Amino acid sequence: MKQLKLLPLFFILAACETIKVGPPPPPVERLVCEALPAKPDVSPLVAFTAENGALVYFKADVDARDAKIAPYIVELRGAWFSCSSQLGWNRDYYAAQ
Repeated sequence: MKQLKLLPLFFILAACETIKVGPPPPPVERLVCEALPAKPDVSPLVAFTAENGALVYFKADVDARDAKIAPYIVELRGAWFSCSSQLGWNRDYYAAQ
């Protein structure tokens, strides 16, 4: 008689599936990249034609424009490195699981 009482319990346990649990999600700060910097406000350079027919720009204008563009490039490279670093961290995190 005891066998008949345990039989439904056996079927219930046999019907259960094993649940596979993945790795916990990474920390929120590892899912966000640094924001891209704002584009610098630069105006087109004014060129003039030299005596030999070549287009020439004033050096002061070129230097002033480069002074605005150079920090932007450095900040843009920093934002790229931030994303690259975060992606590398996530790759290693999931590879270790």
